Order: sequence, then C-alpha cells, then structure tokens
Amino acid sequence: MNKQFLGLALSAIATIGWSGLASAQQVTGVPGSPGATTTISGKQLPPPDPKFGGIIKEKASDSKAWWAPRIVPPKGAPNVLLIMTDDSGFGAPSTFGGVVPTPALDRIANSGLRYTNFHSTSLCSPTRAAIITGRNHHSVGFGVVGEIATGFPGYDSIIPIEKGTIGTILKANGYATSWFGKDHNTPFYQATQAGPFDQWPNGMGFEYFYGFVGGDASQWQPNLYRNTTAIYPFEGNPDWNLTTAMADEAIQYMKGLKEVAPEKPFFVYYVPGGTHAPHHPSPEWIKKISDMHLFDEGWNKLRETIFANQKRLGIMPAHAQLTPWPDGQAEFGGAKLPQWDSLSWDEKKLFIKQAEVFGAYLAYTDNEIGRVIQAIEDMGQLDNTLIIYISGDNGASAEGMLNGTPNEFTTFNGVAVPVKDQFLWYEFWGSDKTFPHFAAPWAWTMDTPFKWVKQVASHFGGTAQGVAMSWPGHINDTGGIRRQFHHVIDIVPTILEATGIQAPDMINGIKQRPIEGTSMAYTWDKANANSPTRHSTQYFEMLGNRAIYHDGWVAATTPATLPWELSTKSPPDVITGYKWELYNVMDDPTQSNDLAARMPDKLKQMQGIFYVEAAKHNVLPIDNSSLTRWNTPRPSLTAGRTVFTYTGGLTGVPNSGAPSILNKSYTITAEVTIPKGGAEGMIVTDGGRFGGYGLFLSKGELGVGGGKPVFLYNLLDLKRTTWEGPELGAGKHTIVFEFKSVGPGLGKGGTGVLYVDGTEVARNTMENTTPITFPEDETFDIGQDTRTGVAMIEYRYDPPFKFTGKIDKLTFKLEPEPIAAAKR
Repeated sequence: MNKQFLGLALSAIATIGWSGLASAQQVTGVPGSPGATTTISGKQLPPPDPKFGGIIKEKASDSKAWWAPRIVPPKGAPNVLLIMTDDSGFGAPSTFGGVVPTPALDRIANSGLRYTNFHSTSLCSPTRAAIITGRNHHSVGFGVVGEIATGFPGYDSIIPIEKGTIGTILKANGYATSWFGKDHNTPFYQATQAGPFDQWPNGMGFEYFYGFVGGDASQWQPNLYRNTTAIYPFEGNPDWNLTTAMADEAIQYMKGLKEVAPEKPFFVYYVPGGTHAPHHPSPEWIKKISDMHLFDEGWNKLRETIFANQKRLGIMPAHAQLTPWPDGQAEFGGAKLPQWDSLSWDEKKLFIKQAEVFGAYLAYTDNEIGRVIQAIEDMGQLDNTLIIYISGDNGASAEGMLNGTPNEFTTFNGVAVPVKDQFLWYEFWGSDKTFPHFAAPWAWTMDTPFKWVKQVASHFGGTAQGVAMSWPGHINDTGGIRRQFHHVIDIVPTILEATGIQAPDMINGIKQRPIEGTSMAYTWDKANANSPTRHSTQYFEMLGNRAIYHDGWVAATTPATLPWELSTKSPPDVITGYKWELYNVMDDPTQSNDLAARMPDKLKQMQGIFYVEAAKHNVLPIDNSSLTRWNTPRPSLTAGRTVFTYTGGLTGVPNSGAPSILNKSYTITAEVTIPKGGAEGMIVTDGGRFGGYGLFLSKGELGVGGGKPVFLYNLLDLKRTTWEGPELGAGKHTIVFEFKSVGPGLGKGGTGVLYVDGTEVARNTMENTTPITFPEDETFDIGQDTRTGVAMIEYRYDPPFKFTGKIDKLTFKLEPEPIAAAKR
C-alpha cells in the first residue's frame, strides 16, 4: 500500500465516524475512487457523511476529485430469507408431525435444523413487531393487535424510534431490504393515503413492500399495496391469487437485484397470509388435499396420529404426554369442545370440508414458499443464504367459533352461523364467495400436543411454533433437532450475528435501547446440540393471560375466557381472578402435569419474576378486556367529525379514515349529474361481499332496470336489505339516504328512507345492523368499488362498477353514537 492510499484510508476511517479498529474495517478499491467500498462499525446509523478527501483549487484541472466509498456489509455476509406463515399450529405441518404435506419446510429442516421449543407471543401483530425489532412486543407498543390499541406505551401500536427494526439496520449496512406479504404493524389510524408513512414498511427500513395492511385479507381480492400505493392486479383476472402472485413478485425482485448488483446481499422478509382466515387456496390444491382424506376420522383421532408422528420424528421426546381433550375439566377453566363421535353426519361433513380447505391452504402456501426457495437455488445463491422458516406467528386460530364460519367477520361481530346455514356456502368453501374459517376444535388439534390455541399466551398451544433454519457450510448438523427454549425476539440477534453486523447505538440521532433477544447461532454447532439454552427468562402476556418461563420452569394462568366465544363473556378481575399453574417443562414439555398445588413456594417465586419482567417491558397495566379496547378512542382522522364532504372520486380509504355509520343515525346525500342516455355505477361504498353498504345506480339487465338509485345494506353476507328509487333522467339530481337507529346498543336496527330530489321513494326497516366492524380488508370508495361488491344476486354488479355520471358533492352527516352502545 503506498503512502497516498494509506493516508486516504486512515483519513476516511477518522472522518466518517466508524469507531472500530482500522483492522476491523473492510475497504476495497482505492479510497476516493468511484469503485471504492467500505464496511462501517454500524454504531451510528446512518453514518455521518465523510469529509471530502480530495483537493479543491480554483481550477478543476488543479483539483482532485474524491468519492465517498459505497457502504457494503462485511465480507461473507449472507443473503437472508426470513419466512413466517400465519396462524399455523405447531402440529399442522408434516415437518412437525402433522398430516398436511409441507415439503418446502421439510427441505429447510432436512438441510439444516429443526427447532421444537421456539415460541411466539400468541397473536399476530405482536409477534410481527417482535420479530422485526428483536424486542418484546410490549416493549415496542404491540401488547395486543393494532385493532385494539390503547394509550399506554406497551399497547399503542407504535414501534418507538429508539427501537429500530432489522430492516433499518441491514439497509444502512448495505443490504437490499424488502417485505412481502402481511403488514400488521402499521397503526390503523395511520393506514390511509394521508400517512404518515414512517410506520409503514418503507418507513421501517424496508426499501420495497408488496403486500397487504391489516390482520387479514382475501387472497382473491386483497387490499394490496406496492410500497404505499394501492394496486388492483386481480381486476378482470378471476384466477389471480395473492399467494402465487406474492411468490412471483419476490422471485422477480430477487432475480432483478442479483442481475443488477450481483454482490449486494438481500434481506427478504416473506410473510404470506396463509393460513390465517380467510382460507383461500386455489381449487387445484383443494382437490389435491381433499383426495387425500386426511381429516375423515375427525379431530380426536387426528391428535393421536399427529402425536405419534411427533414421537416417531423425534419432535417430542419419548416421555412426553399428549395433553387431554378439553371436556369441561377444571384445568381448562371449564372449557369444553365436542368429541368427534358426538357429532351428527352433517356436522362431520361440514367440518371435514373446513379442515380440507385449511389443509389445502397450508400446502398451497408452503408450495409457493418452495418456489421462492428454489428460485434462490436457481440463481446460484442457496449456499450463501440463511433461511429461517417459522411455521406460524402464533397457535392455530379458534376464531371461527365452535362451528366455523363461511365469513370470519361474523365472528368479529359476535354472530354464530348455524351448521345448516353454512351449507349454503359448502360447494364454494375457499373460493372468493367465502371468507372462511374452520371450527375451533380443529385449532386445538392443529396445536397438538399442547393445550390451548391462538390468543392464549399462557400455554404452548398459543405460542409454540415449529422452526427450520438452514445455512449451508455454517449449519452442518443437517437434519438435527434442537430443543433449547427460544423466542421470536431471538431472530434479530441471530441475523446480526450471521451477517457480522452489530446492533447500533444510534439511529437517526436517537439513542437505541438494547435488543432483548438472544442469538440462536450457538445452536448451529453440533457440539452444542444439547447445551443449555442461552434464553433463560421470558414472560408471556396477551389479553390478560400470562406466563413466565425461567430456567426450565413455567408458571401460567388458567385462561378465564375462551377465544372461540369472542365478546360474549365478561372477564374476571385481571389480577385476582386467575388461577395459576406450574410446570417443569424440562421434564414435562407439553405442560401436562400441574405442580402448583405441590410447590406453592416455587409458584410464588415464578409469579414474582413475572411481575419484575412485566414492569421492565411495558406490560403494565394488564388489561383483559377486548370489546372495550376495540371501542376505545384513539388517534384518528375522523374523531370528532360529524360532517364529511367529498367531490369526484376517491378509493382505497380504510375504515380508520372513513365516516363510520355503525351504531348511529346518519344521512348520506349525493348530488350527481346524469348524462344523456342515463348512468350506472357506484356512488359510495364501504365494505363488500362479506358486509358493508353501497349507494349506487343499478346496472340493469339487457338495457332494462338500469339507472335506478339503490341503497343496499349487507349484514355480514347473511342478509341484504335494499331501497330502490325510479330511474334517473339526464340532469342534476339529489339522492338522500337517511337512517334512524332505534339504539342505543350495538347492532341495533332502525328505519331507512331513500329520497330522490326531495321526494320519498322507498322506506324499509332493519332488525339488526353490523355491531362492531365492516371487513377490514375492504375500503371506503367513492365513484367505484375497488374489491368485492356488496350485492350478491339482486342488483349484482362486477367491480369496479365505475360511476358513469358525475359526483358533484357527497356528504355524510353522522349523529352522535349513543353512549350505551360503547358500554355494552
């Protein structure tokens, strides 16, 4: 190295702010030249701009140009593919003993390691906040799902600036960062076109986002975004499905990146909607799984089959016990799920169908993940890619209630659909005509061998996730099994250790709080296969259910409310109203043998540890309410507004930014201009096939019956009520729909009147209205309908059903919501 080169290199190290030793910095090329690169210490992100290292005179000919070196990751830093599916129970995939084939998950497990004691938070967005930050979910504002955020630091659904994401860290260190699939970490009140966008994936360090925002989405007509712009690739393409489209998009992204910048590593966060409801596989996969008859013997025998598979595969040790079926025992808080043999023929027929579609969705999702993995191999990148595949972000979901549902939003509105009524959708189960979820006993079964389900953080049925991890040349105990206790917060430190990048002290001038997880990389060495876990203490809390893991012991509360009975039971006192259980999970990995009565001192010690951890990580105040939190006031673009005015078209506004007509009286006034020859199309709508309303001019058939003003109210795809006026001629018209609620109370009915140009043209009553929410994957649209239509048979239309007249002015006037509605 000549003196000039050495001087420039030392100058760069001194002035750019990279505080590590010179020997730790990796510089390539001649510093100051256009091709020079450098790593950074990463303590401060982004690093300060380096001082100009050239020479500036009056004339360019006497001066020397100098370029700042391009920042790159440390040499040998791998690509990272982080995969996490949704609502898949521990015992669902074949890789962890289930009967549903998951060859892509098998592939990663067989070429790397299988982790059988890895845990989530028990609910979607909390797990997702933890996995991208390396901190506990309450520490980053996600003590619950964002839909029920409250104004406390642990529950406000805002990831603090002082707790930066893995996307931000890797991006600043030279990685290409991307996010494909579900974004359940953007606060609902920030999910509109008005932003702000700092809590969207692009604002959290992910340079490219292709996915949906919210807890769930139709795979046929999702609320899909490219970065922060809504897109509608499914329009006119009935065979389109997001599960496949997402794989296509990720493959094209990675291929393009490696062709343009072969040396630049990628971090791909790949989080498909499967298998969260709606269960939406392609018809081919429904047939393939149905033909295998995996679920014909019912849920009780299936648990025994899965458990036997788990012991055969070594997933469960030989001494492990299968937990009992909930049949009213005290250990389950009196919870009771029906035995399969107690069911009628038609119940069995329906429930088998539900499970087959779920199984098809799981297999289909895994197949598309397999395509992404194969694409990495085809690009010659597999040996240089760390792949982490997490099966589920929580336990299997019982949110379909006891009998399942053709429309998940019936559950969220507290409405059970009888089995006989569900047969109306039987032939279409899994298609875009349904938003389906299976019966709760299937969820308990998919969590074999554990107790409980999604939402229940106190027991492993809610938190245990099967994980496979592969990195050729670095994880050499191929096909090995690891039983060390780990948690989703351990993923970020694992990635940082693999990439050789340290957690920053500062991001954007904000001092960073420590990462709370523990790297799992120590488990990669075969010599450490049976070493003690380095994650010795971990609290759990969700909706009041709580537990503490410490040195092989778990103390846990017995759930007091049931996830399949949403909003139907008042919870007990959150502190004094819960019984505690105690398990030695080193000897009893399935939490089968409660030692609380025999070891009260140990239980008391564990409870004390829980409250220490709770205070440390923003868990307090503990809250076991759900409906109250759903209805709590939170920051909003609509709070306090009673009049909303629009002109022209507007699409893609989520419920948080739209006028809410739930549980109140309201008036909608549309001033429109009709061209010669008449008009048709949507004036305004919120919701779609599975619940909502629309004010539109009818389409008609064969030129007959078109141009009539119609207001249609869709009650959860269970009942539709309509008001119709006469066909409108050319010129200006005023259409008014006025609804008077008979409230107070959630879901109360009332009387609606449709007026045209000041004359009443239709009057009708509704016994009930939607009590809690319209479908969250639908939006408020003016001038067209961007996803699914509210009409089914009568007045049916095909989206986008653009309004062919002109909307001069649209006004919503909302009456105050009766106080009693919020107190129920």
